[in-house]
Amino acid sequence: MSENIINTTESILNKFEIDALNPMQEKAYKAIQSKSDVVLLSPTGTGKTLAFLLPLIDRLDRDCEEIQVLILVPSRELAQQIEQVALNMGTGFKVNSVYGGRAGVQDKIDLRHRPAILIGTPGRVADRIRRDGISLEHINTLILDEFDKSLETGFEKEMTEIIEALPNVQQRILTSATRQIHIPKFIRLQQPIHINYAD
Repeated sequence: MSENIINTTESILNKFEIDALNPMQEKAYKAIQSKSDVVLLSPTGTGKTLAFLLPLIDRLDRDCEEIQVLILVPSRELAQQIEQVALNMGTGFKVNSVYGGRAGVQDKIDLRHRPAILIGTPGRVADRIRRDGISLEHINTLILDEFDKSLETGFEKEMTEIIEALPNVQQRILTSATRQIHIPKFIRLQQPIHINYAD
């Protein structure tokens, strides 16, 4: 780990009043930093959000004015929660979330200046891609947080549509709080690293 990355990580952890990453976060950090696809299984409330956001921050290009990381989630509550964690990290990168039950015109205003990180439910993200002509070329990291719940909620069609529209994704990160999961082929995982703390 370079000195800059260590300093950034320490600075962010200090903001959350955390002394050190827990074992799951350490493993996830290293796996995600390697740029391999990752499947992270860990119970709710164990710090998965920080585990996947931390290693991505140093990878973001400050000169890029398009979306670089896309995070798909099953619910508005989770979208808002991840957005808040990302903003509390205080990195200076623009972060936005989009989800059903919120005015589409507000999404349009928020996305006029593209965020580096976009978080959203599959239905609303697919809708914004169709309506707003969002460039997907710079999205190099796709995170499917609690992806099994997105499938249970009936978002498979939208998830497939979004994933097929992403031309340059280099890393896919899947998280779940449950151990028994089925990973559909449309997600296109390539030799993922499995981290299992769900037992």
